[in-house]
Amino acid sequence: MAALAVPSPSAAADEEVGCGAVLTSDVTLTRDLNCAGDGLTIGADGVTVDLAGHSIAGDGTGRGVAVGDRKGVAVHDGVISGFRLGAEVVGGAAVFSRVRFAGNALSADQAASLTLVGPRSACLAEGIDVTGSSVLTIDRCTVHGRLQGTNGHGWTVKGSVLSNGYLELAESGSNVFSGNLFDGFPVNLTERSNDNLYTDNVFTNAQVGFRAEHSTGAPNRVENNVFKANRYGMTFWVSFSNVSVSGNKFEGNRVAGILIDPIRFTGVTPYPVSGNTFVHNGLAPLGAVDRDGDPIKDGVHVSGTEQAPVELARNDGTDNGGFLIWGRAGEVTDGGGNHGPCGPRNDPGLNCS
Repeated sequence: MAALAVPSPSAAADEEVGCGAVLTSDVTLTRDLNCAGDGLTIGADGVTVDLAGHSIAGDGTGRGVAVGDRKGVAVHDGVISGFRLGAEVVGGAAVFSRVRFAGNALSADQAASLTLVGPRSACLAEGIDVTGSSVLTIDRCTVHGRLQGTNGHGWTVKGSVLSNGYLELAESGSNVFSGNLFDGFPVNLTERSNDNLYTDNVFTNAQVGFRAEHSTGAPNRVENNVFKANRYGMTFWVSFSNVSVSGNKFEGNRVAGILIDPIRFTGVTPYPVSGNTFVHNGLAPLGAVDRDGDPIKDGVHVSGTEQAPVELARNDGTDNGGFLIWGRAGEVTDGGGNHGPCGPRNDPGLNCS
């Protein structure tokens, strides 16, 4: 069904907009659109689409809004649902404000810029794929499903709720995640990602709240977050290098707050695990063991780091299932100021008071 488009004052004349229309001037929808194939295609820079509370619905094919390489595009106040892609930006730049993408993912590629703006009750994304050095901004939105980035740089994700999905970054850097709730939304920071900042977030209800692999260059920083009610708050299974973990609170993670049990040596990280608090971790480990078969039920559990000992400094905690810090002699080094029981036995290289 076609929808009448009420042009903004800058538009040349009234025009009727239907499914598959190519827009070269600003429009305001007056009806819902139900489309087979593409919904709307942006045909010029600087086009604004006011959905005016209406919806553009697809049949599982096509794109809700095909931005392509157009710049300065704005779409606001409505629902886009049921397409193969709710929006596709390829080299262009688009801002979607107060738009709910239901049942279709979004895609940005080839140095595109994709911005989603809330508030959270009016901004929804269900799957986002960002590739090709594209920039993503999410401000006060709700995100479900996957959030994947390859070669992504300059992202900002803030004040948002991310649930029932996952975040995975590969070969990505200089991205900032702040003030978000990651609820059942584990973070996987894969190899060759660096200079990413995670601060003032809450990570909860995941098997692993945050998993990081080896990186080089500027460090990834995990600072002033809360990790609670996960199986593990953080894990480092591949290597532990080039990451700063400081000022976080780990509370009620069933097996451990942090597990460092890497499978390979990649060099000693110059950044200690420092200034963190560990409370009530390791109280439901259900027989979890590290690679050497030792039980895991601690605030921080360190194993397999003989070639690259992990420095710990100014960490404290109480009421963990095992120790505040578990690490054999030669696998951990003392940066001073740790307060809580340390094990598995007295280690002259690690002073815990």
